[in-house]
Amino acid sequence: MNDVTIRFLGVYEYLKEQKIVLNPKNFAKELSISTSLITEICKIRTNAGITPIQNLVSRYKEIDANWLLTGEGSMLKNSDSNNTSDSNNSSTSITEKSIGMETNTNYKELAEARLEIIDLKNEKIEWLTTEIKNLRGL
Repeated sequence: MNDVTIRFLGVYEYLKEQKIVLNPKNFAKELSISTSLITEICKIRTNAGITPIQNLVSRYKEIDANWLLTGEGSMLKNSDSNNTSDSNNSSTSITEKSIGMETNTNYKELAEARLEIIDLKNEKIEWLTTEIKNLRGL
């Protein structure tokens, strides 16, 4: 799994914790992609490609595309840049839908999401190790 996919899953976890998306099916619908693709990404069977990434940053304007692609900066764009376009905020705005969480809480949630991703990766490694052992036994 590449770093962009890890950050993509971090955004998904953040959106889920904020109750902006409910589950993989709902997230897939919001991004106009198939449920099976989101499932494959969540199960770490495939990397997030250009379409899910592009649709994510188009749909959720507060997600910093630079952070998503490079890891530089923070997941959410600065609130100062959002103030200049207050009249144009859409109903899908993350800041509007969030429950007044502070930036520190967002970092905590991101850290928790990363730990969950690490656990998923460890499960995948364990499964792959078992598969290798089974194949060697044939």
